[in-house]
Amino acid sequence: MTIYQSSVKNIVQSSVTYKAYSETTGVKARYRDADGSATGAKSITSGNLKFDLTYGFSEQILPSSIRFKLGGETYIDRTGTLYRNIDQNNGSGTLSGDVKYGTGEISVSSWAPNTDNILTLESLATTTDLPPLSHISFRTPVIPLRPSSLTVVVGTLEHGQLTLTADENGVIETSRAHGLVNWDNGFVQIYFYTKTEVTAANRAALEAEDWYDPLLEYEEASKTYINVPVWVDASSVRYNAIAYTYLPIDSELLGLSATRLPIDGRVPIFRVGGIGIVSSTKSQELPSAIAGTTYDLNDQRIAWCELEDANGVKVGYDLYTVDYDYGRVTLGGDFVLASLVEPLVAKYRYQDMGQIRDVQINGQVTFTKPLTHNYDAENTIVGSALVINDMQARYTKKFVQQTWSNQWLDEPTGTLISANYNDALYPIQVTNKGAIQERWYIQFTDGTNFKCVGEYTGQIATGTTNADFSPINPVTNAPYFVIKKEGWGSGWANGNVLRFNTVACNFPVWVIRTVKQSEPAVISDAFQIMVRGDIDRVV
Repeated sequence: MTIYQSSVKNIVQSSVTYKAYSETTGVKARYRDADGSATGAKSITSGNLKFDLTYGFSEQILPSSIRFKLGGETYIDRTGTLYRNIDQNNGSGTLSGDVKYGTGEISVSSWAPNTDNILTLESLATTTDLPPLSHISFRTPVIPLRPSSLTVVVGTLEHGQLTLTADENGVIETSRAHGLVNWDNGFVQIYFYTKTEVTAANRAALEAEDWYDPLLEYEEASKTYINVPVWVDASSVRYNAIAYTYLPIDSELLGLSATRLPIDGRVPIFRVGGIGIVSSTKSQELPSAIAGTTYDLNDQRIAWCELEDANGVKVGYDLYTVDYDYGRVTLGGDFVLASLVEPLVAKYRYQDMGQIRDVQINGQVTFTKPLTHNYDAENTIVGSALVINDMQARYTKKFVQQTWSNQWLDEPTGTLISANYNDALYPIQVTNKGAIQERWYIQFTDGTNFKCVGEYTGQIATGTTNADFSPINPVTNAPYFVIKKEGWGSGWANGNVLRFNTVACNFPVWVIRTVKQSEPAVISDAFQIMVRGDIDRVV
């Protein structure tokens, strides 16, 4: 009988229970009955290396106190994160794992290859007098903060490092951290917990915790939940934020006194009880450009519409009409493209205006009535409205004096005269279309003829008491005003003056456009001012 020397070919791990000999199972033996040789290699991918630095005692590790060597390289911790290969010049290193300060466990995810795995601890500080927290709050030393600029880094006792970032609304929301940042006053509050469903399987373990209280349980969607605290080390909290610094405003450059302006120059545009407008702007290509043709737009009850050609050149307003109620554009019967390039594009806007009932800090605005159009977020904006109320042209400050004093005063000077204009029976007529904001004087050149001069417009016309006087506004082709011939009395002499003011049908609005310091992105820019008005419909 030949006995062959065994050689390693395959190793299988198994668990065998040894007991007394059994006639049923018998004795099993494995042997090799053929000569030969076999070699092989197998690669095994290892996971993270894990060590317990506080094995045998229960103490909390102080942040930034860990230093050890592994594979010939030095590791340190920073806020629950391990780094190696630290650059002595700038302090940078290679991210290599994390630390659980509460349990003492470290998990090494990166190390030098082909070296021994013996860990040599060089530095470690622990404490039993630093209670963990599940809630932190602090205030930044400078305010206001720029939205979305705050980042908080904190080391937890059981989950390693947490890096938290607040969104533009100041909300911090992760599975373990829940907080809020006030960008104006720099106040930060963060609660650390994990929302956990209470079940029969985990209830006993939850009730055994020191922090457990039945009042912490709450119902949601027919299920019971409890917020399990995530304990953090308060001394490990770090944050990074960007704050605004405002330069003083020069009143001479601004053109008005900045005393009552906010320090940051921003004023609220939405107030409870004010008027807000929801507006959606869209574009639609017309299928053709045939004179006299009516084209239906995709929306009705529009508030504004204009036509442009393919190059953005505006089509003359006299070449088409718009039915705002039904959303239709009709090209005039004599319409021709001329230099315009097809296709024509109708740019239109529909809106809803209403009184504001509520304004939230998160930007939510509530109206007192529902919207009457469908709006999408991509093409819709919400703005406030400057309420002008009713406007009507009129004339004021009518008086007469003997001669022109070369001063634009609103009361008579010099010697009074007997001649006058009877505006009680024949008031000076002004219209919203023709009247402008101006101070006028009419000076007689003899007993019946006169000239009319404006403070800013200069001499505009001459007239006579024998005919109605109605100088034309060249911008609107309507009279500035109309003076009836029947209103002139007798007694006018050369040099006598009739003074009055006209108030235009307008409202003083200051449009201030702020451009921050930067390099120009475009060569030119433009904007439009839209005026809304109520009308009386004739049924």
